[in-house]
Amino acid sequence: MQGKRQARKFDLKTRPEFVDLHCHLLPEMDDGAASWDTALAMARMAAADGITTVVATPHQLGSFAANRGEAIRQKTERLQAMLDEQGVSLTVLPGADVRIEPGMIENIRKGEVLTLADRGRHVLLELPHEVYLPLDRLLGELRRAGLTGILSHPERNQGILARPQLVASLVQAGCLIQITAASLLGGFGSRSRNLSETLVKQGLAHFVSSDAHNTKSRPPLLSEAYDCVAALTSPATADLWFYRNPAAVVEGRAVAVHNKSVATPARRSWFRWSRAG
Repeated sequence: MQGKRQARKFDLKTRPEFVDLHCHLLPEMDDGAASWDTALAMARMAAADGITTVVATPHQLGSFAANRGEAIRQKTERLQAMLDEQGVSLTVLPGADVRIEPGMIENIRKGEVLTLADRGRHVLLELPHEVYLPLDRLLGELRRAGLTGILSHPERNQGILARPQLVASLVQAGCLIQITAASLLGGFGSRSRNLSETLVKQGLAHFVSSDAHNTKSRPPLLSEAYDCVAALTSPATADLWFYRNPAAVVEGRAVAVHNKSVATPARRSWFRWSRAG
C-alpha cells in the first residue's frame, strides 16, 4: 500500500538493519502468505528492503484458535531452512499476533500461545478492529506474569480513532505501541495516517513494523516508513523504532522508552529514558 505523501529521503547507507516484529510470513496459517512460494518471495522482498530479522506472527486465538505454538515453531524452522538453502539473508523467529481473549495468559504459560521471538517476555496484542476494549486489567495481569504487552496497530482501531487520547493512557500503564509502516504512508486511509503521525510526533510509539501479508497489497517493506519517521522526528528516533527497540524484543531484553515527546528536526534532540518490559 503506497500513499502519495513523500517523505524526506535519507541515504540507505545511514539506515540501520531493520527488525520487523509483526509479519504474517508463515504460509498456510492465516490470511498471510498463501503458499511457501509466496513466503519465499516475501522474504526476498524484506531482505532487499534492508530487513535482517523478522518475527513471524500468524494470528492466534479468536478465529485462529487452531494455530498452536508448536506448529508455528516447526513452520518457522522449515522456512528458515528454505531461506538458508536459497541464500536469502533473513533470520526468521517464531511469534504470534494474539487476539485478546480470556485464558490468553494461561495459554502463554503452556507455550501454546507464543510471545515475540518465543522469548517469554513480550506479547503482541491485537484488538478487534471495530471496537476498543479496556486493557488496564490485562496489562496488570501481564505484568504480574512477567510479560509486557505490545499493542499492534492502534492507529487502525475504530475505537481509538474516535478517542486517540487512549493511547497516552495505555503507554502510561506500561503498554508498548507498534505502528504499521503502511499507515504512515496512507495505505490504510487518511485517518490512520494522521493518527500515526500524531503518535510519532508525540513520542507515543515504540516500534514500526510491516504487518505484511503478501507481496502486493501488504508487502514486507519498512524503508519508506523509516524515511517518514526520520523526517517527522529524527534519524535517531527512526533507528530506535525500526531497529534498537525491536532488537531488544527479539533478544528478550527490556525496551528503552522515553517519557517526553521526541524532538522534531527543528528542535534540539533530547530524550529522558526509562525501561519497559
